[in-house]
Amino acid sequence: MRDRLLGAVEAGGTKFRGAVVSADMTVVDSVRVPTTDPDATLAAVAAFFQRARPVAALGIASFGPVDLDPDSPGYGALVGTPKPGWSSSPILGRLADALGVPAAVQTDVEAAAVAEQVLGPEPRPRRLAYVTVGTGVGAAVSVDGTPWRGRHHSELGHIPVRRVAGDGYPGHCPFHRDCLEGMACGPAIAERWGFEPSEAGGRDDVWRMEAAYLAQLVRVLSYSFAPDRIVFGGGVGSHPGLIEMIRAESRADLGGYADYLSGEDGLITAPALGIDSGLLGAALLARSLLNP
Repeated sequence: MRDRLLGAVEAGGTKFRGAVVSADMTVVDSVRVPTTDPDATLAAVAAFFQRARPVAALGIASFGPVDLDPDSPGYGALVGTPKPGWSSSPILGRLADALGVPAAVQTDVEAAAVAEQVLGPEPRPRRLAYVTVGTGVGAAVSVDGTPWRGRHHSELGHIPVRRVAGDGYPGHCPFHRDCLEGMACGPAIAERWGFEPSEAGGRDDVWRMEAAYLAQLVRVLSYSFAPDRIVFGGGVGSHPGLIEMIRAESRADLGGYADYLSGEDGLITAPALGIDSGLLGAALLARSLLNP
């Protein structure tokens, strides 16, 4: 086990990341592939693993919705995703067939939550929520290294939210328009303000509105799961200064009720693993498929 290498894939709406990872979670080799159409994207990821050093198992951390029921004929395929052209794409099946090794799939936020909990700094929280804000908005809760899951994985990015005063933007989500994802994802920022989030710089009006929407998710997570830590990542979620704004907006949104749930400033944090949370979570999933 110690000498065997692991395959990890973080499948996102903008890019796929593939990596060969050692058992001690060191990335040995990696590739980044733009998310275009399913055939071209998955073929490029498979080609990377076929020319890299052989891996013993494959873990996939995927955007969603994705079928996570191992007994389902659609296990590992995307289900009704807003990403054009990707619905019903059998991500797990295509890559598992190409590599010929044991393989499994989690959502990208589930994998990131587990990695932050298992590989993050001490003291490690028993209950950790991970939120990614980028092309979409997703969230998951890990309890003792296992994602909390009901009949299906959580879709907390699609909770209803109160509109921020003065925000007339109709919403980006093709299903709900003005759910959390519809109001706070990267494309929503670009459509509302007329420029990409990466161009917003120090525009406090942009980021305070973003924080006001994301604080409503903190309230839902706090009252539903009472996690020890809530981590915000993703291209938008990692914007410098946004964490501090979310903390301030969250304290106001909780309104003084059950103050112990708001915690100190350490409740809401940036990822300890940086941009690698999802990728390392996929590697941990691959490791779980191997006998010790």
